[in-house]
Amino acid sequence: MNFLQLLADLAQANPAVYTQASQRRTMLRQLSQLGGRVAATALPLLAVSTSAAKAGTRENLLDVLQLALTLEYLESDFYRTALGKLARPDGSLVSADFVPASLRADLETLQLHEDQHVAFLQAALENSGVVVPARPRFDFTGSRNGAQAALFPDVFTNFDTFLQVAQTLEDAGVRAYKGQAGFLINDNALLEAAFRIHSVEARHASHIRRLRRLRQTGAAEPIRNWVGPGLSGSPAAPASDAAYVGEDALTQALPNSATVQLEELRIGSDRDRALRSAQEAFDEPLTTAQSTALANIFIY
Repeated sequence: MNFLQLLADLAQANPAVYTQASQRRTMLRQLSQLGGRVAATALPLLAVSTSAAKAGTRENLLDVLQLALTLEYLESDFYRTALGKLARPDGSLVSADFVPASLRADLETLQLHEDQHVAFLQAALENSGVVVPARPRFDFTGSRNGAQAALFPDVFTNFDTFLQVAQTLEDAGVRAYKGQAGFLINDNALLEAAFRIHSVEARHASHIRRLRRLRQTGAAEPIRNWVGPGLSGSPAAPASDAAYVGEDALTQALPNSATVQLEELRIGSDRDRALRSAQEAFDEPLTTAQSTALANIFIY
């Protein structure tokens, strides 16, 4: 399957359609015409739920939407800056040749999806009757516009650093959506939309990891398409570690509030390999506080 072509196909949907809850079924039928592959890959956006204020508590739902919008603003502006479409805090644009020509289409597609996510969340908040938060100001070096030492000083001059930060943001986005899902449990439309966006973010993260693997030379192990120990974990340690705290968990909760200790599941004789597989099998959720703290690394 051509990953980028599939993403391009999904991106053809008109964002204006998503603002009409009554057109939800029509939108799903339209997307189904793209083929069975859509079900496996998920679409970036769904119709906005007009009952957002009725499910759970209004405050919880609005908090979820606002946090998600902040994270989508973050990712959208990150790719826009790299592509030279948005100025950095000092007013300069990233060099036109920063993104390799062979990869520009990749980033254009990722940026398009993030922009669609932004449009969806803005519409959801508007339909809830609240003022949509403005885009924060971002400094992707992590220096907060020179207020502190930069965490990623060469993020827009070293493409490998850029990919490390991209992976961190995408991995964090996956975990953040999972962490917010519980607040949407009583609104099926929003819950489904959140998990579809979650699925797209996961595919973004996987694609970024693949790009990094293709650029590896002389590495002790390949970067995997999923989070795991070693090179498949925090890509720019210690600066990126906050996005990966808890990903080595060996305890998983069950629906009845019980837990299962994965390290007790001895599969085969290679214990280390079995434990690594257990750690890789789950994306651990981030709390609201953790997600907010990660976003604040780049906000000034």
